Amino acid sequence: MGNHSMFSSTRLGGVHYAWVIVGLAFGIQTASSSMRLAFGTFVDPLAETYGWSNGSIGLAYAIQFAASAAFAPVAGWMGDVYGTRRTLLVGVVLFAVGIMLTGSMDSLWEFYLYYGVIVGVALAVFMVLLVSAVSYWFKTQQGLAIGVLMASFGVGPLIAAPLIVYVINRFGWGTAMTVAGLGSGLIMLVLIAKFYGKPADNGAKPYGALPSDPIEAVADRATVTAESKAFFNRARGTFNFWNLVNIHFLGCVGHSIIIVYGASIAIHEGIDPVVAAGVVSTFFGLSIASRFWTAFLADYFSPRGIMVASFFLQGVTVFMLLESTAVWHFYLFAVVFGIGYGGEGTVFPMLDRSYYKKAPFGTSYGWQMFGASLGMGLGGWIGGYLFDITGTYTLTILVSAATSLGGMVSILFLADPRKELIPDWNKDIVVDGGALRHVH
Repeated sequence: MGNHSMFSSTRLGGVHYAWVIVGLAFGIQTASSSMRLAFGTFVDPLAETYGWSNGSIGLAYAIQFAASAAFAPVAGWMGDVYGTRRTLLVGVVLFAVGIMLTGSMDSLWEFYLYYGVIVGVALAVFMVLLVSAVSYWFKTQQGLAIGVLMASFGVGPLIAAPLIVYVINRFGWGTAMTVAGLGSGLIMLVLIAKFYGKPADNGAKPYGALPSDPIEAVADRATVTAESKAFFNRARGTFNFWNLVNIHFLGCVGHSIIIVYGASIAIHEGIDPVVAAGVVSTFFGLSIASRFWTAFLADYFSPRGIMVASFFLQGVTVFMLLESTAVWHFYLFAVVFGIGYGGEGTVFPMLDRSYYKKAPFGTSYGWQMFGASLGMGLGGWIGGYLFDITGTYTLTILVSAATSLGGMVSILFLADPRKELIPDWNKDIVVDGGALRHVH
C-alpha cells in the first residue's frame, strides 16, 4: 500500500506530478495574463468608445500594476502561510469579478477601480505564487520547467490580442469583458482543483530528488510564519536583494511601454488597427520560444550573461521604432524585440533559487514582483502621458530604450549566482517551549 500511495501522489499516468503542476500553472497563467498583456489593443477602442485620452487610459494600466506591486509581497506571504491553493482561489474570484465589472463601467473612476485595483490585486497572486510553486517542485531541470511556465506570458496575449479586437468590434466592450471574465474564471477554477504549492502538500518529492531523500513534512503555520519573517529580515539588509527588485523595475518599464503603446505607435504611422494588433501578437509569439530557451540555457551557462544579452536586445531594438513607417518595419521590430523581451525576466526565479536555496521563495519573489509591477505601471502611464504633452511617441520610445539599458547595467552588479547568499538565514529561529519563534 505504501508503494501505491507514493506512486499516486508523485505521478499521474506515468508522468511525475511536477510536470502536471507546470501544465496547470501554464493554463492558469495563460488565462490571467491575456487580459493584462493584451492591454495595448484596448487603447484605441476605449478612446473611440468613451472619448478618453491615451494618458487617462494608460493610467488604468499603471494603477493595475501599482495595486499588484502593493499586494505582491502580501501574496507571497499569504502563499507561504495560508497555502498556495487557498490564496490562488482568492485571486481567481477577484480576477473574474474585476474583469466582468470592467465590462459594465460608465466612467474613468470605475475603470480605475475595477480593471486597475481589483484585477491588479488578483494578478499579483498569480504572478508570485505560480512561479514559486514550480520552483519548489523541481530539484533538477528547473530551467526547463520555468521556461515552459514563462512561455505562458506569450501564449495568452498572442491568442487574446487579435481575438479581443474582433469581439469588441463585433459585440461591443461590455460583452467582450463579461465573456472574458467568466470564461477565464471558470477555466482557472478547474485547474486549481489539483494544484499543490509544494511537493510535501501532495506527499511527494520534487522532480530530481534522490530515492534516499526524505519527503519533507508539511510545516505548520507558526513555523512558516517564523521562517518567512526571519529570511526577509536578513535579506532586506543586502544590496543584492534590492538590486534584483531594481532590475525588475527597470526592465518592466522598458517593455511595458511597448506592450501598451506598440500597437498605437503603428496605428499613428498609418497601419491598420488589426494589422497593428498583429504586431503585438508577433512579439508575444516570439517571446514564447525566447522565454523557454533562455531559462533552459541558464541551467548550463551564466544566468547573468543571458540576462545582460536579453536586456540589451530589448533596449536597443526599440530605437527601430523611431524610423518605422511601413508594415514590414514594425513586424521586423516585433521579431527582434520579442526575443529580447521574452528572455528579460525568465531567469529571475532561477537566480532566487541559486542565491537563497531553501529560504521561503514566495517572500523574495514577491518583493521582486513589487518592483516589476511598479515598472509595468509606470511604463503604462508615462508612455501615454508623454504622447499627450508632445503629440508624438518619440520621447516614449527613448524612455523605453533607456530603462532597459539601465537594467542591463544593473545586472552587472549582481552577486555570483554560484554562491549561496545568507546560508544562515534561519539562525534567528529558535525553539521556545516546543514552538518556533523568530528572534528580532
